[in-house]
Amino acid sequence: MAVWDDLKWVLVRLSDEQPSPLRQWPDPSSDEQRPPFQIALEAWAVSTAGDLLDQFGDDVDLTVGALPFPPSRLREPRPEVVQRAPPLAPDRAAVELDDPAVVRSGHTLRHGLLLRNLSSDEINLATNGQVTADVVDPETEQVVGGFAGAQLLMRVVFHVARGETERIPLLIGTESFVPDLGYTVPAGQWGMQATLNFASDPTGSDPRDSADWRTPVLPLTITD
Repeated sequence: MAVWDDLKWVLVRLSDEQPSPLRQWPDPSSDEQRPPFQIALEAWAVSTAGDLLDQFGDDVDLTVGALPFPPSRLREPRPEVVQRAPPLAPDRAAVELDDPAVVRSGHTLRHGLLLRNLSSDEINLATNGQVTADVVDPETEQVVGGFAGAQLLMRVVFHVARGETERIPLLIGTESFVPDLGYTVPAGQWGMQATLNFASDPTGSDPRDSADWRTPVLPLTITD
């Protein structure tokens, strides 16, 4: 267990950094750990991942953002048919950002989405306290990144009366889902979309009694 004895103190040090590069890691207080030790790091922490690999080699199983580390472990994903939600009907609701969305590559932005109800009925938007955006190519609408970390699953329903507008918390991550882009979506002008879950039940408690809608592409600026 000499490797674990060394690694746990490195994890303690990294967890105390502000901001910490760690996202998920084995509990340093438990000596019941066995290699390979699974460690997930923030998308911007590529250099930290390199240091861990140099020191501990195959005894660590590293993930940076949404992708495995080092780059030699990256594999193009098998093509999958993803059933995306239909576009939000323009007579149902309209959405816009409450301010321009600007975020550093590899980092996360907590923002706001303004949802205006254009229908004749109340909208019940079921969320986990926020909606999470996908980063997309603005021309093709291909999803290239987003937020891949764990989220609390507490159900929060936003009620938007007819003709009213409600600000919905919006989470925008810039972790790359495409190996060719690297571990973060690079700086540039991108787009973002979010999937909105409209529930018929005001409590939003029955997922079978709901429908998903995809917002239009909204502008996103990613900086270095």
